[in-house]
Amino acid sequence: RYKQKKELENKLASMRSSMESGTVDEDHIREFYILHIQKWISTSLEEIESIDQELVILRSRDAARQAAAGPCGPSRPARTPVKPFILTRNAAQARVFGAGYPGLPTMTVDDWYQQRQRQGIVSTPQRVPGASDELQKQQQETEEVDDEEALRKARDWDDWKDTHPRGYGNRQNMG
Repeated sequence: RYKQKKELENKLASMRSSMESGTVDEDHIREFYILHIQKWISTSLEEIESIDQELVILRSRDAARQAAAGPCGPSRPARTPVKPFILTRNAAQARVFGAGYPGLPTMTVDDWYQQRQRQGIVSTPQRVPGASDELQKQQQETEEVDDEEALRKARDWDDWKDTHPRGYGNRQNMG
């Protein structure tokens, strides 16, 4: 079958090239289509054989499963899921590590902040009318100085990289 399939494919390949040229009579066209049909018939027969083999394998697998389940009796009853727990040395450790994964938050950040405010631990910052203007001016000045300095450093680094190609240093320890 394999040899027949290869011969058939070779004939189809040679006929396909002549079919594409367009100067073929009706007999050659008919033969081309008949070879094509024969190829697909052989392919379908191979697939049917393969499916038959798979069915045999699946049936034997099902029979093996039933034989294994038969002597043991019915399957064990399903157990109820056990609630996870964490062993800790003391209560303080249990509070620190919590209930384990996933550690879900119990309150939002805003709730925590409001709770701290009510307890008097966190105070709200008082605003001075002129202080905000001075702070903004100082921040702008430091940003300008930082920007100029960062820009100068970046330019210097680019210039150095232009004159020193990669691997320029340490030529003795080439590894």
